[in-house]
Amino acid sequence: MWLHQARAFDASGWVKAAAAKIFKKAMNYANGKSILMNFDVPDSETVKNSYLQRTLLSIRRVAENLADWYGIHAEFRCYSSHTCPLCGGELKEYKRTKRARIMRCQQCSFYEDRDYIPFYNWLRALGLPLPKYPLSPLPNDPEA
Repeated sequence: MWLHQARAFDASGWVKAAAAKIFKKAMNYANGKSILMNFDVPDSETVKNSYLQRTLLSIRRVAENLADWYGIHAEFRCYSSHTCPLCGGELKEYKRTKRARIMRCQQCSFYEDRDYIPFYNWLRALGLPLPKYPLSPLPNDPEA
């Protein structure tokens, strides 16, 4: 029974379905405007010999194909979650909860959930204005 279920699981199928769902959601959200997407997928050397190697590399391949199909500009760059997007200083872990790791800059007091910091750094690299932070309410917000 277990072996049969393992064979039935198709990683490329769920990757394609998940990626297509992301693209469709972005297209609906953009409502006809241009879309720029960045996928924080590690390069092949970073994931070499890991159990996620095949899945992560297939996500990149599927995303590239869908971006070409829909005419969306897609980038595949990893941005740091330890570099402050405001001043370039080093971010240190300020607080950890069950749902968030809050990072804070010692120089300019920027603070945000670690998972959102690469987004800010991507916007900065594009030369776009940064949104007001934090993007969503943080547990035990240090500025509240």
